Amino acid sequence: MPEPYQLTVTEAAKRIKNDQLTSLDLLESLLARIEELEPRLDAWVTVDVEGARKVAKILKREAKNGDLRGLLHGIPVGIKDIYDTMGLKTTMGSPIYADHVPDRDAVIVTKLREAGAVILGKTETTEFAYLDPAPTRNPWNTGHTPGGSSSGSAAAIAAKMCPLAFGTQTGGSVMRPASFCGVAAIKPTHDLLSREGIYPQSWSLDHVGFMARSVEDLKLTLGALTGVETQPRIRKPRIGIPTAYFNEAGTEEVTRNYEETVKRLRSAGAEIIDFNLPASFRVVHSAHRVIMFAEAAAVHEAKFRETPTLYRPNMQGEVYSGLLIPSSTYLHAQRIRGRFREEMTASMGGLDALLTPTAPTTALKGLASTGDAAFNAPWSFAGFPTVTIPSGLAGDGLPLGVQLIAKPYEEAKLLDVAAWCESALPFDAEPPL
Repeated sequence: MPEPYQLTVTEAAKRIKNDQLTSLDLLESLLARIEELEPRLDAWVTVDVEGARKVAKILKREAKNGDLRGLLHGIPVGIKDIYDTMGLKTTMGSPIYADHVPDRDAVIVTKLREAGAVILGKTETTEFAYLDPAPTRNPWNTGHTPGGSSSGSAAAIAAKMCPLAFGTQTGGSVMRPASFCGVAAIKPTHDLLSREGIYPQSWSLDHVGFMARSVEDLKLTLGALTGVETQPRIRKPRIGIPTAYFNEAGTEEVTRNYEETVKRLRSAGAEIIDFNLPASFRVVHSAHRVIMFAEAAAVHEAKFRETPTLYRPNMQGEVYSGLLIPSSTYLHAQRIRGRFREEMTASMGGLDALLTPTAPTTALKGLASTGDAAFNAPWSFAGFPTVTIPSGLAGDGLPLGVQLIAKPYEEAKLLDVAAWCESALPFDAEPPL
């Protein structure tokens, strides 16, 4: 029998439902794991030991009486430290909010509680979910970044300190750290899940996302949040492979793994189809930056003018740059966003999903940079749902991943395709902790 901390969301939920595991035993196993590994990884800002124990005890009694609140009954969850959590410190990774304690939950946190989840604590984030790094280290090699901005969530999943963790993505802040840490993750369609109570980086581009250790866990969690549970329907998916950029902009090792992955999926029965990116793709990255910088400047302008020295260098640069962007440039970028979304939706009509590498590199050495969001930003820009799954290990033992993209609100199909691909690309490697 595995230790409780080793269980996935799906496995733990099933055992709790069948009275083979209690929420309290699961929590205590995870707390022991955190105590063992946290000094090396720095994945958590706050672990709410007593608060989580109190809830787990209540949920244990309820389960004993056959009263399950929802699909996540008794499952401990890590929450990125930009989500409001009532009574629990929420810092945004900034000294400006070092002592900030919200008096409400973010909508997603409320939904998690209603589904029976135990809020285990707050995971590390880069400052205001931008580029200035968190202290978190990659469980696969602590000399490397876990990615960002959802740094602590990715590291906590990879190290089995929790089975489920939430992040956000404006560029690549869920997909990239999940790939760097060798775990699965989903970023649903832009407005599918509420962002109310989450500190904004850029309201046009911000997405809720979450990470776990299997696509099955992602499917279960999305069902718990939306109330819609789906059954697998895809047998042999039609997968589009972009003919430009994504097969050229990565490192040699990333490109080789991507090409090998495509061959493996074709051999498993997938229909592989060349996909031509629309003309508007050429300016997507520039337009994404314009919108992100302008909206971040609007969010931070007042506090930035009061206390500019409390902002770290990358965040300072983003706000300064955003304040200089003319309104006409911002509006033009928004028009490009609309055009790209329309062109991509029309172009993907006959496909179940697109496939790209998740990141141009593996996890970078050192903590100064969280990596490059270039392969993720177009889909944050368009608001399309994406999933990442592990696709192998690089020569240095760091994980590689592939990213699947679907049209808006096709999460059920996307997760079906991801599950199919996951079965064709078995990955059982674990960090050497």
